[in-house]
Amino acid sequence: MTETLLDQIETRLREAFDYNPNAEAPPVALLWPDRDRQFQPVVEPLRSQMPLLTLGPIDEAWGHGPAYWLRCAIARTVDVELSGDGPPVVYLPGVGRDDLRAIEECPRHLAPIAELQYRGQWFTHPNSKDWTIRSLLSNRERGLGLDLAQDTETGDAVVGAFGELLTLPMRRLTTEHIDADFLHRLLNPDPPGRLLEWLDDPTAFKVRQENAEWKAFVDLCKREFNFDPVTEGELTGGRLLGTREGKWKEVWRRFEENPERYLGVETRLRDGRPQELFPGYESSWPQDNEEAEKRLRQRLSQLAGEPAEPVQTSIRHLWEEHRQRQGWVWARLDRSPLAFALEHLHRLVEHTTAGPGESIEDLRATHLESGWQADDAFLAALQAAPQPADRKAIAGAAVALYRSWLDLHARALQDAIGPLADSGAYAPAGEASTTKGTVTLFVDGLRLDLGHRLAQRLGDLEVTLEAGLAALPTVTETAKPAVTPVPEGSLAAGSELAPVRAGSGARAGIGVLRSLMKERGLQVLQAGETGDPSGCAWTEMADIDKRGHEFGLALVDDLDRELDDVVKRVKLLLDAGWEQVDVVTDHGWLLLPEGLEKVDLPAATVEMKKGRCARLKAGAVVSVPTVPWYWDRNVQIALAPGASCFEANQEYEHGGVSLQECLVPRLQVRAGAAPSTTGGAAITHVKWLGLLCRIEFENVAPGATVDLRRLSGDPSTSVAEKAKETTRAGKQSLIVPNEDLEGEPAYVVIVSQDGSILAQRFVTIGANR
Repeated sequence: MTETLLDQIETRLREAFDYNPNAEAPPVALLWPDRDRQFQPVVEPLRSQMPLLTLGPIDEAWGHGPAYWLRCAIARTVDVELSGDGPPVVYLPGVGRDDLRAIEECPRHLAPIAELQYRGQWFTHPNSKDWTIRSLLSNRERGLGLDLAQDTETGDAVVGAFGELLTLPMRRLTTEHIDADFLHRLLNPDPPGRLLEWLDDPTAFKVRQENAEWKAFVDLCKREFNFDPVTEGELTGGRLLGTREGKWKEVWRRFEENPERYLGVETRLRDGRPQELFPGYESSWPQDNEEAEKRLRQRLSQLAGEPAEPVQTSIRHLWEEHRQRQGWVWARLDRSPLAFALEHLHRLVEHTTAGPGESIEDLRATHLESGWQADDAFLAALQAAPQPADRKAIAGAAVALYRSWLDLHARALQDAIGPLADSGAYAPAGEASTTKGTVTLFVDGLRLDLGHRLAQRLGDLEVTLEAGLAALPTVTETAKPAVTPVPEGSLAAGSELAPVRAGSGARAGIGVLRSLMKERGLQVLQAGETGDPSGCAWTEMADIDKRGHEFGLALVDDLDRELDDVVKRVKLLLDAGWEQVDVVTDHGWLLLPEGLEKVDLPAATVEMKKGRCARLKAGAVVSVPTVPWYWDRNVQIALAPGASCFEANQEYEHGGVSLQECLVPRLQVRAGAAPSTTGGAAITHVKWLGLLCRIEFENVAPGATVDLRRLSGDPSTSVAEKAKETTRAGKQSLIVPNEDLEGEPAYVVIVSQDGSILAQRFVTIGANR
């Protein structure tokens, strides 16, 4: 067992009982005077290892008592429970050896034990002086013979660090030159961290420190950082931290690594900002970042309503001006939302410059490759700026970029689809699977860009994403029955936009469709049910379309939460034993914060009207595009041209023909080689802020490692600036320092201490998809 300093002190105490049996009687006690009370930290630990009594107020359970009680305890006339056999050590705090030597001059409260000096032994220096910590540690004759510096600073420091020294192994102490620097580091093993703790809350920090600890901290600051927290104060500390000179550079690096832990430091930096700034330190001061956000907000606001081409140029210039702020510490504290929203606007520029193709094949191929990324960037820009003033500024610039592109491509698709639909060549995706072992999860309004985001969240599983065309018009009443697996011939055209049950004429709402699916042999699962994986099943969840109609632009704040719920449902079904989960939808949608442009449709031509479509009366002639109804080709459906709407002030709508409404995703999900992590360690959320990746996880103990790798099992392929340990908070942030890796595939991995992967998720660097 490793011998510690405490063990050695016990040994010296036992050695002090030695006597000459040929000339002396056995000692009845060992008196240990300690006028300056330096040895109090060692007394209680020793009490469990040897018989020990202490002069002080009566407390028999702890072996404390006044002089007369001590005398009785030594004589065993009072019942005291002591550790071990033999005579006790009598510790005398506040009492020196000289106080007991002359009995006639001895203070009255010590008189009962004064005569013990003749019947016992002293635990004192060979020169008959009281031991001090310094003399006991350094004395080579009866002390411990350690190499202890003899300067005053070390003498003061050793008293404060004595409690920490007690637990250190002797093999380490015997090889050390013990000086003030060594002792201060013992009390403050992490100087940058301790300095940040003080800057975070100077008053509370000092209250928590014992006098010796506070003195050690002050001395450490003076030596390590050339800074006196007592005389210079926190304002100067904030200025020194922000300017990052010398060893303060390491303190700043530590703050940058985990700014959430030291939120009070912001106040110190704000107050300590010098009047004249040195170049290169702008990122240190919160008010400079706030001013940059203000300038950006004003500039973005000026872009609203401008033509797309000059807005594109402005966004590119603004991005070059502000992109470096994504690496500032204030970005990690969510103080730079516009800088991150600007990145998505810049991405929107890159994906909205190309014109549309002419054929439906060209339009579809372009949208599958990159067009959906324009929709994703548009939504991501709005999501990145949740505060009203910020969102308004972002929305104005985003709409200036997006509206014309959206309208142009919608008109191109309407031109391409019209002849196909009229000739019967338009082919929407078929019904959902009825294969045994497959469960279909229907998500109303799962647009293609959201399908890509969902696929990323399911990246630890085997995911295939395809896209097909929706039934026309792209409203739930028409398109959902088209993908629902019901018996052939069980549905017929109705009088509005929904089919009816053949025979009864009942509108094909959710109740009718569920009944028909059961007739087809499908299990219809309610929320939370998992069913029998040996058959086939249908289940529904998520409120994307419902929330869009209710909340308009505010839908963007719920999208990722809705997708996370879908992920949990998919994993629950796979864990229950289903071989495959097919995620299907009925239609997509359009979203424009300033509202879709309104176009008029003569009321006399319409049987029923929706926002983006209308069922026309027989023989009606209108000036807008038309297509046959999916359920009855003799019925004509009027379409709102481009990205317009038949109703005013609609931010969210669907029912028309556009790539966003018509091209819908289908995902096939299997457990594959990577098991679902529902019941164990799991990565629950990944969010990119530029090249900063925020990761949330659950069921992971502290001590594991979070990393970003090109190959999940190969630590040498890490692309993170630094892998980090997991925390009890279940959150961690990693940064990718190489800008060239943006858009590249990677894996977020959580790795145990033995190197095994606890959880992983596929990501695209810098992209929330």
